[in-house]
Amino acid sequence: MAEIPKDMKFLLFGFGAKWHAQCMMALNWLGLASLIVGIISGAMGKALGLCSTDWLLIAIALWVWGLGSWFTSYHALKEGIK
Repeated sequence: MAEIPKDMKFLLFGFGAKWHAQCMMALNWLGLASLIVGIISGAMGKALGLCSTDWLLIAIALWVWGLGSWFTSYHALKEGIK
C-alpha cells in the first residue's frame, strides 16, 4: 500500500486516533440506548417519542457511524498518528 503524504494525513484523520476512538465508544453507547428504547417501544406497543422501527433504524445508523469512526482510528494509529 502506498504511503500517505504528510500534508494529507490531517485531512484524512482530523483530530487523531484517540478522538475517533472516543467518538466510536460514544456512538456505540448511544446506539445501544436507542436499540433498548426501540425494543421496549415494540414490546409495549406504544411510540416512545418515535415508533419502534425508527428507534431501531437510528441504532443501526449509529452503529455504522461508530464502525466508520473505529476504522478511521485504526488506520490513524497504523499511520502513526496519535
